[in-house]
Amino acid sequence: MPEKRTELLVAPVPTGEKSEFPELAQLAAQVGDGRLLKMEYDYTKDVDAALPNADILAKSRLGSDMKSNARVVQHMVQMCFDGKQWDLLNETILALSKKRLLIKVAIARMVRSCCQMVEKMPTEELRMKLIETLRTVTAGKIYVEVERARLTSYVVKKLEAQGKLEEAATMLLELQVETYGSMEVKERVEFLLEQMRLSVAREDYVRASIIAKKISTKFFTKEPVEDQVQNLKLKFYELMITVGLHNNNYLDVCRHYRAIQETPKILGDLEKNKMALKCAVIYVLLAPHGNEQWDLVHRLVQMRDLESILEYKKFLELFINQEIISWTELGKTYQALLRVGTPANPATGIFDDSANGNKRWEDLHVRVGEHNLRMVSKYYTQITFDRLAELLDFPVAEMEQFLCNLIVNGMIPNAKIDRPNRIVNLKAKKAHVDHLDQWADNVRRLTDTLNKVSHLILKEEMVHKNLEQVSAIH
Repeated sequence: MPEKRTELLVAPVPTGEKSEFPELAQLAAQVGDGRLLKMEYDYTKDVDAALPNADILAKSRLGSDMKSNARVVQHMVQMCFDGKQWDLLNETILALSKKRLLIKVAIARMVRSCCQMVEKMPTEELRMKLIETLRTVTAGKIYVEVERARLTSYVVKKLEAQGKLEEAATMLLELQVETYGSMEVKERVEFLLEQMRLSVAREDYVRASIIAKKISTKFFTKEPVEDQVQNLKLKFYELMITVGLHNNNYLDVCRHYRAIQETPKILGDLEKNKMALKCAVIYVLLAPHGNEQWDLVHRLVQMRDLESILEYKKFLELFINQEIISWTELGKTYQALLRVGTPANPATGIFDDSANGNKRWEDLHVRVGEHNLRMVSKYYTQITFDRLAELLDFPVAEMEQFLCNLIVNGMIPNAKIDRPNRIVNLKAKKAHVDHLDQWADNVRRLTDTLNKVSHLILKEEMVHKNLEQVSAIH
């Protein structure tokens, strides 16, 4: 068996005060070149005086001293910025944002101070790193939503410049700026217009239409109308015109051009005023016939500014007059004016040689045919295929297809086509009950007229009979 050992108690040996020399020597060996430098000045007293104030951030935070807390937080990030400690600046921002019970005003002021530092960063890489840090800090905080929106706008512009359109649009559309009550209306409209522009750029016209409804057009008409507000108005309606043309809503496009023409900035420019009026005239005629379209046509023809472009006024009056329009004659008179233009009246570009321009020219041909058919239906109850094709200036086969489309679309719902006899009935046949009702109504009116006439005859007879009796007495 091993020998059992007993512990011996040893009294401690008294030593002097522990020296810091070994620790300093070890520090010098680790981070320096092994040499120890002689201390030139002892700041122990200054450090002892400053240490009690080191917890001022916690004191101001726990004591709800809003003003002092904000000053301390701003000073901390400013010291990092002045010292060009960029990594420490980002770490300080993140650390302060996670402080428990930190006053919201302090965070808001810190974020605003950091937003001013963004433009002063020496390199683009450091600037983007600071922006991402600030976006991380401001995520989900309502009281710094405006600053987050501005920082996001900067990132979106950079992404768009790099060709990352889809990523930029997705990032900007995440901002629900219409709910930001602390943001000025003008800035809010600018953000919404940017969202519309990016949506149109990626051909998301449905989302662009939804965003457009979030912008109140009353903002553009408030007095006094500033130049910047007018620019926003023009940008808004240009985007709306793009959306309207994609959906072939010609009547809406006409309204948008009228709104552009009524802008003071456009009214002061004669050429732009004329161009907006020309576009309004053409698009109102391209729109399908209806009550709103007919009302807008008459409103346009009564405008005084239309006197400066008489050719377009005469072209508009062709559709107001209750007469048939010859497509051949119209082409000879107005095709060069509308598609090519003249030195006095430049073309609008609506009927250019592109696919969309040719389609709009075909739509104009259809509108002329609809106008002519409305005129024909006023004077004919029945008409042959050949005669109707001659009046509409269509080949017979195209005329039949055109007529079928109008009947299906409800433009002339009462028309019926008798293909074996090649006859078009423009008036609907009445049912037997309707004929009986009309006959009964005619009989009733006839009997009423007879009763009235017999009453008047009896009245006259009585008057003359009394006059004869009076004359006999005398």
